[in-house]
Amino acid sequence: MMIYDRAVGQLREELEYGAKSLNFLYNTAFGRVLLKAFFCRGIYSRINGAYMKSRLSVRKIKPFIEKYGIDLSLCERTEFTCFDDFFTRRCRFTTDCTADELIAPCCGRLAAYPITDELTLRIKHSVYTLSELAGGIDVSGFGGGVCLVYRLAVRDCHRYAFCDDGELIRTEELRGELHTVRPISEKYRVYARNHRVCSLLRTERFGEMIQIEVGALQIGKITNHAVTRFSRMDEKGYFGFGGSTIIQLLKNGVIELDGDIRSNSENGIETLVQTGERVARRVIC
Repeated sequence: MMIYDRAVGQLREELEYGAKSLNFLYNTAFGRVLLKAFFCRGIYSRINGAYMKSRLSVRKIKPFIEKYGIDLSLCERTEFTCFDDFFTRRCRFTTDCTADELIAPCCGRLAAYPITDELTLRIKHSVYTLSELAGGIDVSGFGGGVCLVYRLAVRDCHRYAFCDDGELIRTEELRGELHTVRPISEKYRVYARNHRVCSLLRTERFGEMIQIEVGALQIGKITNHAVTRFSRMDEKGYFGFGGSTIIQLLKNGVIELDGDIRSNSENGIETLVQTGERVARRVIC
């Protein structure tokens, strides 16, 4: 998979963690049976979760850091009690962007899409319309706007921040589900729906915004802090091990994307961004 690395200004190839295993589990009949038997019943989640939180898992940390070239210099600490402690590490994120610049809420690979009635997103081996992603939160007022999709890799810090000052209006949590024989969506032949937390935010500079955190089917735990008011760069929450995606919906005419992100997205290329980095600027008063 090719991504655009802003730091060096060039394209580079990036391998997906566990790509072969994920393809087997989601895209073969026997793999989906295993998902149903172990993942959906919580067997794997409980066993794997217990191991990742035990001291035995400490031995996984050093090889993981070496394999993925993880830089711990921004971390608040570099000693960890278990793998889960390492994976949910807190980093010292800052921003030098102005108030009218929209910042990335997380480290990840960003793709932007115009919001239309026909827009569908393939996320974690599932295909969604925006209304399916958002559950009971109404997305009808976002037509003509921009959909930002941040895909986090295992090497990234899995904590995420608010991108502006504002208040939380509503939150809805949707649990993951899997069908092994009959697709959940006959139209797209999709068998899985992932765990999601959807938030309607009223921000000071970018108006109403929807943010959706997407975790893995059963193992990607999502933890959001209990807040109603927030400031830019406040931590909103974090993902547990299992891979993660963050989606933001902004209304029509609110922002103008940075040129590299716009052109890369039009060509099907994701742009690597860091938490607090500018991705767009505000164009409304």
